[in-house]
Amino acid sequence: MTFGYGLSVLILAVMVWSALWPRPTRGPHATPTFVLGTAALEIPFMLVWYLLLITWAAADNRELTAPVGIIAVGMASLTLLGLLRIIAQSVRAMSTLNASLDATLGLHRPHASGTHHLLRCLWAFIAPLRIPNPRVRRYRNLRYGPDGKDQLLDVYRGRNVTTGPVFLYFHPGGFHSGSKNRQAKLLLETLASHGWVCVSANYHLKVPFLVSLADAKRVIAWIRTEGSGYGADAGTIAIGGGSAGAQLATHCGVSPNHPEFQPDFEAADTSVSAVIGLYGYYGTVFGQEQSDPSEFTDRALPPCFIIHGDKDPMAPVAMAQRFAHTMRARDEGPVAYAELPGAGHNFDLFASLRHAAVTTAVLEFLGWLVENRPDRIARETL
Repeated sequence: MTFGYGLSVLILAVMVWSALWPRPTRGPHATPTFVLGTAALEIPFMLVWYLLLITWAAADNRELTAPVGIIAVGMASLTLLGLLRIIAQSVRAMSTLNASLDATLGLHRPHASGTHHLLRCLWAFIAPLRIPNPRVRRYRNLRYGPDGKDQLLDVYRGRNVTTGPVFLYFHPGGFHSGSKNRQAKLLLETLASHGWVCVSANYHLKVPFLVSLADAKRVIAWIRTEGSGYGADAGTIAIGGGSAGAQLATHCGVSPNHPEFQPDFEAADTSVSAVIGLYGYYGTVFGQEQSDPSEFTDRALPPCFIIHGDKDPMAPVAMAQRFAHTMRARDEGPVAYAELPGAGHNFDLFASLRHAAVTTAVLEFLGWLVENRPDRIARETL
């Protein structure tokens, strides 16, 4: 038991170390420390619970008095302090996001109360894995193109919602892995329960970038032609994604109706109302031409909300900073940028405290978007 306890504590310590001092992955492929660090960053409450439980069991068996046990307890104490630091950084995410939206959009909302934060912490402690929302209906595996599973999408809609604005999400995966079923479930279901019609789509992987981009634009075209059958109001289409999905989303935002990027459906309207990038990659994709979204300045820029972790080991934060600066320099749509303290990559994988804060901020950003829709402003001024 002492050996098993020591090994468990050692694994937890490596997880916390990988989270607090992440090593760059030097590419989109996950390394062992990346996987361990991501788990520690997004489910720290579960790890605290597990650490306390195994320590209590070892103490109850009187196995912590041996030299190995004493060393293990010391390591467990340091690991616990590391987990508490991770939790404290997660709590700060909401205030960081609030400050970004306040500064960029002038929302000036009241900050969440201590009780509100406590309830979030308790939820993250009890249920970090997303439980499907019974108030949300999911239409699965709808075809938006002829190429099998690579061109399938899901639609999320509140059961009491007949029509609503659209939020389109593209999954991460470095353009070589991932699927529409994996990430951002908390975000998609929360938006759907607040009246949004959410779409999560697959796209071709391990292909030239422009093929994946054409898929993304084809989904936008599908929403405009077929989405009304699922309650989609195509007057507002906000597009977002994580990592590679964020790259696709931002590229769609800066290159709407570009005929070269939408072969065989050149006449389709692929413009979007807003762009949301989560832990995004915003550079050239594997050296391919026309893959860097910052190169396209010939179309009007929609409002953007860029959210990134300051310790992202896979998509360096400096890239997100440069992209936000480039977009702001265009002086068109507002560009909100939030840099989450202590956050890494894939922070929408679990229903974590950080993901909950991001979901709340995105909901508020999209609420501002709907309030400031040109058609709505025009109606109110008549």
